Amino acid sequence: MVHWILSGAVLLAFCIKAPGLRHTRSPLYASVCGVLLMSGLLYGCSNPDVIGFLNDITGVPNFAAPLVYGLLTAVSALVLTLLIYWRGGPRDRARRTAQWWLAVYGLIIVAEVVLFILGDASVERRVDLDTYYARTPFIREMILLYLLAHTSAALMAAGLCVRWVAEVQDPPWLRRGLRVLICGFFLNLCLDASKLTAIGARWAGADWDFLNTQVAVALEGLCLIVTSTGFVLPLIGPRGKDLYTAVTTYRALHPLWRTLHHATPAVARALPLPWWHIELRLTRRVAEIHDGRLALRPFRDPRVAAFASAQAQKSGLAGDDAVAAVEAAVLATAAHSKAAHAQPCAPVRDAPADDEPPLRREALVRVSRMLRRCPVVDAARDYSRNLEVPTHGPATH
Repeated sequence: MVHWILSGAVLLAFCIKAPGLRHTRSPLYASVCGVLLMSGLLYGCSNPDVIGFLNDITGVPNFAAPLVYGLLTAVSALVLTLLIYWRGGPRDRARRTAQWWLAVYGLIIVAEVVLFILGDASVERRVDLDTYYARTPFIREMILLYLLAHTSAALMAAGLCVRWVAEVQDPPWLRRGLRVLICGFFLNLCLDASKLTAIGARWAGADWDFLNTQVAVALEGLCLIVTSTGFVLPLIGPRGKDLYTAVTTYRALHPLWRTLHHATPAVARALPLPWWHIELRLTRRVAEIHDGRLALRPFRDPRVAAFASAQAQKSGLAGDDAVAAVEAAVLATAAHSKAAHAQPCAPVRDAPADDEPPLRREALVRVSRMLRRCPVVDAARDYSRNLEVPTHGPATH
């Protein structure tokens, strides 16, 4: 089941990426697609049921062995190619290096096939072929060749990432992705070590096959998950951070939006928006808040502002927090006055056009949080109720 899940997920990612090959000749993009395709095929063909099926339809016992080993070798080469192009540098140099590695690993794949043909693997082994044929001539060399090729690729890839992460300062998500990749390649080395140890135990006459049939199998899926995460983290990390910021900002602005909407329902747009388009919903919420503040401008009482400012000082608030507390207090009392159909403090035409300039999102979030819980706002509400003028007629200025 694990093989099907891993193979299906990777092949789905390839299907999503593949159409882009028609519109770009980027070797980096082609390398990404190649890694996805070969990795999906690798994990699909590694399934014991698929191995048995391939062996049955070809009539060759263990026919799937050189196929799986060849796919693993190809994935190793493509990962190195991907890292070379991803790191950048002179295009010609990167292309020559990538072509050289592809040629070397292509020869290794040919050698694996030749060794399988020369060897005798007449007994089908779907799970423990590496240890079962650990002492069989030619098959033994084929097994060692693919393991050494995979180990070498993991070592070189880890070395590339270590040197790269030492040079990179920004963007931070690239550094994080490289660190995760280093962990992934280390797990690949652990996988190879477990297989090689099991093979060495067979050479010594011991039976440590569990390292090959259990430990290595468990590490295979973990390696794919960790290395895939390392590759995609620099791509989805910034997007995920922006999405998280948008969601938290949208939710944090709700108390302020609710207060303004209660006083002036007309500021809310009737046009529905998709629930998943959080950036657009956030933009509209901010616009509605700005409209609501403008609608409350005639009801802003300077006496409340002065009182709230004094209360903020007594409460130990300073800087942006004090400004946010005063704004929250003024808006809360103004919203109450408008909702109660009180007379405005001054005619709208008497207020300058830029009397209440739009606040930045960070400032609006602070105001919204003050509305939710702040003693200054509660005191200002009580103070406003005790005033003689605000709810009965225009204020005297």
